[in-house]
Amino acid sequence: MISADVPYPDTVEALAEALREDQVIVHETLGGGDTAGALDRITRLVEQVPFRTYVAIIESPPEVDAGIDSGRYLATALSRRVGEPGLYVVATREAVTGFRVVGTEWDETYFALQADIDRRAVTDGAGVSILAPTVEVETILRTALAEPAGPDDERPWQEPTLDDETVEELVAREHALPDYESPAWSEEYARPAPPVDWHPTQRWMVGSLVAGLLLAVLLQSMRGWPGWRRLLAPVREVPAPVVLPPDLAEVREEADAGLTDLAEALVGAPAGPGQVQAALARETAEPLLRSEDVRDVVGALVLVHAGRHALLSADPYADSYRPCFVNPLHGAAEQVAQWRFGDAEIEVPVCAACHRAFVGEQPPTALMVGHGGRLRPYYEEDSVWARTGYGSLTTDLADLARQVAGERRLR
Repeated sequence: MISADVPYPDTVEALAEALREDQVIVHETLGGGDTAGALDRITRLVEQVPFRTYVAIIESPPEVDAGIDSGRYLATALSRRVGEPGLYVVATREAVTGFRVVGTEWDETYFALQADIDRRAVTDGAGVSILAPTVEVETILRTALAEPAGPDDERPWQEPTLDDETVEELVAREHALPDYESPAWSEEYARPAPPVDWHPTQRWMVGSLVAGLLLAVLLQSMRGWPGWRRLLAPVREVPAPVVLPPDLAEVREEADAGLTDLAEALVGAPAGPGQVQAALARETAEPLLRSEDVRDVVGALVLVHAGRHALLSADPYADSYRPCFVNPLHGAAEQVAQWRFGDAEIEVPVCAACHRAFVGEQPPTALMVGHGGRLRPYYEEDSVWARTGYGSLTTDLADLARQVAGERRLR
């Protein structure tokens, strides 16, 4: 535990060094009035996870300026600096809790989906849209201890792995925390997000989306990509977060490792639709991995996630992987948001963090790329990634693969 009157690590390197000494760090200001109790509960959970687990519930170091995504950024940075395989979880007052599963037998894409399903069970029970840092971290660790279903497990992985008693315990813990101990950024999202039935076959086949996309393509062909705007005007002026393009080397390293894991998983995968879809994802991703364009390498990483998702899904054609449209590096989409494109209004799939940004009328942290000497969101360009939203706007993986291959031939 880091006491409030003791200087806490104020750099990523110092934090990594602290975690090498102590796998669980809880800053007193984020302990919800029960720092010692939270530290004890989280430490006991960490000891039960089947691989090394590092938890940091801290004030974000000054050098980290990744906005609402800084939790995942820190988890990634710490996993690289600590250099040990395992689960890395980082919660701060400034960002959505982030985690990484590195060098283990667990599939990170699947674990992220399952962790969010479990988190929603707790938020729904507590009647909130955002959990306090200690409760959210405990929820993630409980997901790890529940041994999420894998490709050969007969359990339906779309359901929570937490039992009712565990959910009730976490809900009670959330209710016991004083309001002022909630995450600082949650004040901007006081209105709870509307419930969404995450069922791809019901959501993605709606006629309004298809019609909107057709109109969007027509507008693009006539006058280019004018940019995406929120449907509702903000109540007050809020400066957009400063977001830099992703580091090409880091994304390539993550995609390369994921592609290797996917290839190994394909060796023992049973024949069927999932194996076919995963093999297609691998085949499409491999040439992208060698590109010097960060857009393509991000695409390779998205395809790796799509391939792993296909192997885990009972019906990969009806339940295809959808990345967050705003920033595919955020992971899988879990909600939808309405955006205006030119004169058309369409629904786009977004991650939980971006959905909260929309609900709170805040600018989401888009994937930024360089173009003409300046930075702008990738979806304002005329590229296969912009037209398909990195696959979030396409009907199936084969369609995305055809479009990606077609653009590469044109180059």
